[in-house]
Amino acid sequence: MIFYYHKTRFTLGETEGLTLIEVLIAVALIVILISIGVPTFNAFQPTVQLSGVARNLIADLHYAQQLAVTEQIDYGIYFFVADNKYQVVRHNDTATTSVKEVVLPNEVAFQVVTSNEIRFNAYGAANEATTTLINSKGEIKTIKVSPAGFAKMLD
Repeated sequence: MIFYYHKTRFTLGETEGLTLIEVLIAVALIVILISIGVPTFNAFQPTVQLSGVARNLIADLHYAQQLAVTEQIDYGIYFFVADNKYQVVRHNDTATTSVKEVVLPNEVAFQVVTSNEIRFNAYGAANEATTTLINSKGEIKTIKVSPAGFAKMLD
């Protein structure tokens, strides 16, 4: 008595399906590609976070300057280096109020802050200051504010 092994496929009309082995191979290839991609993505995450925090800080500097010119009241950014955060603040004659608070992610910190506050007057001018941010990989971004109120990223 002779037995033959015959590969069979289940068919529905003229459409052919996939065998279990073909599906398992496709799933295995997807798992291998994902396992290669995740560590690569995680390696770039601190760099991306540093750039994002630096861009947001520049945007908030522009926001404080815009509010100062629009409302004709001094606004500023106050840095809390120990707490790893900063606030957009409004200066009245009698009080200082917080408009916005931003806490930096754990992977990003302030390295150097030449002034605890960058303050914009009603004309948009500011005190000259430099702020340096560092991430967990040791990469840095430096933001400089000129006396005219222009903020730019140096690195």
